[in-house]
Amino acid sequence: MRNLFGTDGVRGVVNTQITSRLALLLGTAASMFFDGRRPQEAERTVAVAWDPRVSSEMLAAALGAGFMETGVTVDYLGVLPTPGLALVLANDPHYVAGAMISASHNPPEYNGIKFFGAGGRKLADADEEAIEGNLALLQVNTSCRVRGDEVGAARWADDAREQYLGILERKNPGLSLAGLRIVVDTAHGATSRTTPVLLRRLGACVIEMNTDEDGRVINKDCGSTHPAAVSARVLAEGADVGVAHDGDGDRVIMIDHMGRRVSGDVMLFVLATGLAEEQRLTGNTVVGTVLTNLGLERALAQYGIRLERTDVGDRYILDRLHDGGFVLGGEESGHIINLYENVTGDGLATTLMVLSYLKKSGRRLADVLDSVELYPQIAENVRVKDKQIVSCPTFLHAVDAARTELGDAARLVVRASGTEPLVRIFLEGQDTDRLNAIAQELKRILVSSCGQGEE
Repeated sequence: MRNLFGTDGVRGVVNTQITSRLALLLGTAASMFFDGRRPQEAERTVAVAWDPRVSSEMLAAALGAGFMETGVTVDYLGVLPTPGLALVLANDPHYVAGAMISASHNPPEYNGIKFFGAGGRKLADADEEAIEGNLALLQVNTSCRVRGDEVGAARWADDAREQYLGILERKNPGLSLAGLRIVVDTAHGATSRTTPVLLRRLGACVIEMNTDEDGRVINKDCGSTHPAAVSARVLAEGADVGVAHDGDGDRVIMIDHMGRRVSGDVMLFVLATGLAEEQRLTGNTVVGTVLTNLGLERALAQYGIRLERTDVGDRYILDRLHDGGFVLGGEESGHIINLYENVTGDGLATTLMVLSYLKKSGRRLADVLDSVELYPQIAENVRVKDKQIVSCPTFLHAVDAARTELGDAARLVVRASGTEPLVRIFLEGQDTDRLNAIAQELKRILVSSCGQGEE
């Protein structure tokens, strides 16, 4: 069972849960794992990239040292979006693995480490369990470390960002964004020197926000988790569209010309119907999660497209895409995986493809938003001391009673966050007053009756 890894790697508050010592040990433990699964064409070389958080270089240095003490060479790619690292790995077979230092959409005091195998695919649960097992072995056995004259080298690769942009440009031949005014909010994160650059290269007039790579304020009141600022800027500038990323760039939330938020569910609709029209939507299937809006499912059904649901987390979506032979999936948060564009979620690639299909169809983003009737959703995030509180019998009984009361009229999902000390309560249906009342009652029971909540 995994204790250290969550739904998206190892993540926590720096110098509390995430320390340089942990990063060093993880580098060594991961090296042991990857060495036993090295493809024949791959060298003993890994690529390490990071987002601009102030702690990222400290953790990258420690993680790299853990790899190097086992004789592995480390290529430091510098600040790069997570999908940029994945695409570099997918197009460069000499890498045995890669590691991203990032806490994605979390606040600046957080950071994390997520590993990719050769080819850029995230690790399975069993792989992360194996790395955790190696950590335990390191406490009693250091034989994996090589002699002092055999340690791995550290190299700097300055062209990774341009490699990433070049690959995406080649995947979108002939795309012209001339005439479009686009507001871009990169949340002070890793897309600050990628998304604005490529959109301009394709002809768009780009208005930048929060593109200074300031890791001290990454994701703070900006980006995909706080789209109000970019929405206001779209209206003020008379822009055609807004684009907001999270800190590592695997998400995008878009804004229409009226300042309205366009979720990942709506973007999935644009991509799914566009791919289906080109007869490239394999299995006529889109993969979502238990939180994917019922309105999307019904809108897709009108085009003969089926929605499959997985547990929350892009790794589960990706697993289902591979298992089913599908190409498109994603989450409401804007984390969308399109296997024609990348091997993982890619906010910039999603932006390009959405804009491409809109241009081909002659529609604006607002037209699509008006045509997809999404059901109201209520989400309560309850901060807790221990996420195991979600199994409290009193709370579970209340959840079962609420589901019985709602019947087929609404959906209720309760889950512990994979990255933060939160219990998430999610409801979807037409009667928002009733849904709000149920959410508040469940929150009250969690905090009071189970005795571990932190209001």
